[in-house]
Amino acid sequence: MNAPADTPLAQAVIAQAVQGLESTGWLDDAGALRQAAREKPGERPAQYLRRAWLLGERLGLTQALEQARAALALALIALALAVALAALGLERAALGAERTINAAAALAALLGPHLLALAVWLAALMLPKRLSGQLPQASGGALLGRMAWRLAQRMAQRVASRASRRLARSGANAARLLDASATVLQRLRLWPWLLGGISHGIWALAFALALALLLFDFAFRAYSLTWETTILSSHAFAAFVQASGWLPARLGFAVPDAAAVQQALAASAPASATLASSAAAANQSVWAWWLMGCVFTYGLLPRALLAAFCLWRWRQGLGRLAQPDAALPADSPEALLHVRQVFARLDALAPAVVMDAERPAPCSESTASAHAASAAPALIGFELPPELPWPPALPASPALRILNVDGSSAQRQAALAELAAHPPAALLLACHASASPDRGAARFLREAARHAPRTALWLVPADEAAQAGHAARWQNWLRAEKPGAALLASKASALAWLQKP
Repeated sequence: MNAPADTPLAQAVIAQAVQGLESTGWLDDAGALRQAAREKPGERPAQYLRRAWLLGERLGLTQALEQARAALALALIALALAVALAALGLERAALGAERTINAAAALAALLGPHLLALAVWLAALMLPKRLSGQLPQASGGALLGRMAWRLAQRMAQRVASRASRRLARSGANAARLLDASATVLQRLRLWPWLLGGISHGIWALAFALALALLLFDFAFRAYSLTWETTILSSHAFAAFVQASGWLPARLGFAVPDAAAVQQALAASAPASATLASSAAAANQSVWAWWLMGCVFTYGLLPRALLAAFCLWRWRQGLGRLAQPDAALPADSPEALLHVRQVFARLDALAPAVVMDAERPAPCSESTASAHAASAAPALIGFELPPELPWPPALPASPALRILNVDGSSAQRQAALAELAAHPPAALLLACHASASPDRGAARFLREAARHAPRTALWLVPADEAAQAGHAARWQNWLRAEKPGAALLASKASALAWLQKP
């Protein structure tokens, strides 16, 4: 069986399952860590998800995810068949064996369970999250959806208990992934929409089948609708027919008018009003369409609309997974700790990269070039240690401007203001070789580089022993923050760069 595509939802489920497996001990993930760091450079959430996916492939979780989906599909098919049989039985019970239909009782039999279940679903949906969103069994109130989910879990567990060792491991993983899926869907607040969509879809199927059976029976068999009561008056039936038929009439269904209802009731016995009497025999088709119109309007239509609404909310919620942060396990303190620990291990693989770097804003150097054609170059010492002599001993050059920024906000702003007022022809930023590049250096470099057509970074001191091991780190950082900027490691190269026209 082919592994499923690594969609955002599949990645979130696999990550949740791997986090659960590692709650008792770390997996052997050295290769997965390196591959994730290489494939998703600088993106910690994406690296976390990629690591989990690679581990899931090795453990068979990705293949088991496809098996879990198949189990859920089979559970839905089984429920659909059961609903079809239930719809047939409900229709038989509503019409009766004697070709005589109690109109109110038939309508109650067809719509009563549906309306009760719908009220429960709406009430559960509006409950506070602390009451309805913590457990799958209490979320959303969608009974048929929960039944499908539990049936899928049972099917996966049965595979795990009765199949071969390889299939048993796959079945156990499928059951575990269904649990992980429930956790992810609850965290994303998609659980009630999934279960609701399943439940409303099954109900809509049941009503469609019931309507088809009603249409078939009314088309090829003769039925008589009756009104039977012991304590209600005939006017109650007339009001009931008019009220229940108002909305179906707006949708084009035939509904008995007040005169037809009164005529039928006037011809009936005190306790039983047979609508098939000689005075109302011609109106039997109207009564049949009234019954089918009520089933369609109050049964099939709301369930179909709610199924479509749940599908829309489901797709809307999946859109949040476009951001990798939303797919990270965050349902418990243990899960958050696991994420931080994996991030730390990824950090250890790439110490040269600035983890908290900000994305450089697009800037145009053409404006600076136009103003700096005849200006003097600028040399800025940035956060140099006090023991390092500054300014350095350089050949006399009256045109060279030398500044020193110790890292304070005031000095940074003053230097940037001077560069903005007098844009230099070239900007050389001197940094201590053993220092670590950080957000402050990145921000100052980007803002200062906007005022100069050429920018370079000079590592001081020029001692090769002091710079050993640091040049590569600065080069990687510079490549990420200021592509095209030169990295200079000696005083001679710095002077040559400054004097270049």
